[in-house]
Amino acid sequence: MSKKKYKVMVSDTVIVPVEGNLKDEHGNTVAFKFKLTCDRLSADDLKTKMSSQSSIKDILREIVKGWEGQRLVLEEDDTPAPFCPDSFDQLIDIAGLALLCFNTFVKENGAVEKN
Repeated sequence: MSKKKYKVMVSDTVIVPVEGNLKDEHGNTVAFKFKLTCDRLSADDLKTKMSSQSSIKDILREIVKGWEGQRLVLEEDDTPAPFCPDSFDQLIDIAGLALLCFNTFVKENGAVEKN
């Protein structure tokens, strides 16, 4: 295998700001907002993961390395759970959240047009 000749100037990680709403037990809208720290993927790596992984959750489990400001998954004393595989699984098991996290990752991971 040959050595890479070039490197890309951006970091190996990307911060993914996830924002959305959930309904509480009374039907009220509750906003949430947190940030995920993820491995940055090249276009080829992302394509490979999307075609070889069994689910979006599997991809997220592999690329997400941490979070900040997460308040959806709580400890028994109602404090936000620290990031770990079990707490992350609880987060992405909330209906619709894995897809929201993944779609936001894809958007933040790549280049965008300057305003």
